Amino acid sequence: MEITDSLIKSIKNNDRKVVTELYKETFSVLMSVVVRYKQNSEDQMSLVNNSFLKIISKIDQFKVGTSYYSWAKRIVQNEVIDDFRKEKKYKELFQFEEEMGNYDNEEIVEETEGEFNAEELQAMLDTLPPATKVVFNLFAIDGYKAAEIMDELNIGYETVKWHLKEARKKLKVLMANQSLTIK
Repeated sequence: MEITDSLIKSIKNNDRKVVTELYKETFSVLMSVVVRYKQNSEDQMSLVNNSFLKIISKIDQFKVGTSYYSWAKRIVQNEVIDDFRKEKKYKELFQFEEEMGNYDNEEIVEETEGEFNAEELQAMLDTLPPATKVVFNLFAIDGYKAAEIMDELNIGYETVKWHLKEARKKLKVLMANQSLTIK
């Protein structure tokens, strides 16, 4: 589905048929982002639906001729971050004071490469604690820089690095247990 000025106008005029069609076209893209962060199907659907509502409400901000799916993914990523911020206990998850080494995005991705399918990777990521999973997904999968994660989640640089180190360590163990070759 191509997003045109006339389609945007129809959405702004609450044309239910067009909105429903856009939802059907967008659903799998939104869900593919959300499943990396949430295991519970109700939480996943809530995030997808909230994200889609934001897409509809902000459709006039979409620039015709650019990638709609990239724009939609960014909205759902922001919705995941907002949801994480809303959790009452999230501050407690970030109370770590441990010395960490410096890790960059490429090093973490290189060390977690192996021959496994998406379901196996998702199962491994789902074993990470919630805060570590969010930080790792934002960094290694969505390409956020540590400074951006600090700003988005309102946590310290060392805390971001700790979560990345923990994710890397746990993923290496899981991969080794599955007899995968780690570079």
